[in-house]
Amino acid sequence: MLFNTFSFFTFLLIVYVAYLFVFCRKKNLRNVFLLVASYVFYGWWDYRFLLLIFSVSLLSFLSGKFIDAYREDKRKSKMILWANIVVNLLLLGYFKYVNFFIDSAKMLLSLFHIQVDWPTLNVILPVGISFYTFQALSYTIDVYKEKVQATKDVVSYFTYIAFFPQLIAGPIERASNMLPQFSSVFKFDYDKARSGLLLIAVGLVKKMVIADRLAVYVDGVWGNLHNADGLSLVVGLLFFSFQLYLDFSAYSQIAIGTARLFGFELMQNFNSPYLSVSFADFWKRWHISLTSWFRDYLYIPLGGNRKGVLFTYLNIFIIFLVSGLWHGASWTFVVWGCLNGIFLIINKLVKWNPTNFFTGLLGAVVTFSLWTLSLSFFRSQSISDAFYVLANMGSSNSDALYDFGLNSMEFGFVSKMLVALMVLELLIEKKGELFYKVLNFVPIRWIVYILLPLAIVYLGVYGASDNSFIYFQF
Repeated sequence: MLFNTFSFFTFLLIVYVAYLFVFCRKKNLRNVFLLVASYVFYGWWDYRFLLLIFSVSLLSFLSGKFIDAYREDKRKSKMILWANIVVNLLLLGYFKYVNFFIDSAKMLLSLFHIQVDWPTLNVILPVGISFYTFQALSYTIDVYKEKVQATKDVVSYFTYIAFFPQLIAGPIERASNMLPQFSSVFKFDYDKARSGLLLIAVGLVKKMVIADRLAVYVDGVWGNLHNADGLSLVVGLLFFSFQLYLDFSAYSQIAIGTARLFGFELMQNFNSPYLSVSFADFWKRWHISLTSWFRDYLYIPLGGNRKGVLFTYLNIFIIFLVSGLWHGASWTFVVWGCLNGIFLIINKLVKWNPTNFFTGLLGAVVTFSLWTLSLSFFRSQSISDAFYVLANMGSSNSDALYDFGLNSMEFGFVSKMLVALMVLELLIEKKGELFYKVLNFVPIRWIVYILLPLAIVYLGVYGASDNSFIYFQF
């Protein structure tokens, strides 16, 4: 059930009306209702994997209880913690990485002229498993570190893991933020509901009007990669950079907006990352919930920056290596992760920290360019395809720019939308208070309310293809 489909909005309307008029009055009844709705939402994709998310929830819930019960026995509580971590990672590893490990082992053995006939397993990747597994792991680790108290409310906890707005692709929430909200009493707030609907509308415009149009061109280029060269490859990679950002940030905005309708506040996941003036700045703005997860649960436990410069850089490289693998069971994602780790290490080595407009502009151009070049590995099906893209971007180009799914008018439209997007983000970044003050002016606000749905229907529903969100595959 995708956010950009009629079936989801039918589901959301039914659930929200029932929530407001029947189930929201009592906390326990509300949480049971949200849990059932979330399981219906997840089971819509494949009901067989309801057992998996239930098992992950039960495992981490019980682990938290036992860690708390054996708080005085550090050895036992640590054993429970590690048992929970290992089982969760084994589940994630089986569903997401088993064939990757098999193929990689076969490739490694072939280098030594050892041929093995290991079959590839027919494993279906459960949607959202990387997100809710990390959410469950963070709870157990935080209970062990006494950052949160082990909850006794099994319904609230199961709802925290399965909460449908952010279940499939985040933000990856923390128990310290969400569990208190499931324990509070819901009170309808008109301003919150209004801002939630606005976030949903903005997210749908970003996804359906812009990102899905970019996808047409990007898919056209990568679907005919060896017939594309020169300018079309540059444009294809540039468009993919924006497609990825708009697609994923749109999902996050719709998730945050939907949660807000039900009285919940999710964490911000993107903060205008393409305005970053350095890679250190970029990774504070991009996929914030995942970046902060790796910082808190991998980088700091590895030693962070406490063991000297060499180990600091090694730890940075490790988290980006793992981040690449988290994104997908392919060496292309591993290379993408390693490249971004190297970029961040170089950033720290040269101590790049712009202090004026011109150095900031230079930093923004360099950061965006290197990030976009690294995405050739993120988008390509193989490392050889990524190298083909990088090697041929500067070649003479004999193909037509408009041969990859967008005619000249559509190409011009989407290009202007990208320029408008960056101008808008820059305006909000520099003059956010003034921008929101103008937006709150009633006539302006109602113009926005009218234009957003029209754009979704006219330019989105009828103007572009229906694509699922990119991060569903992770």
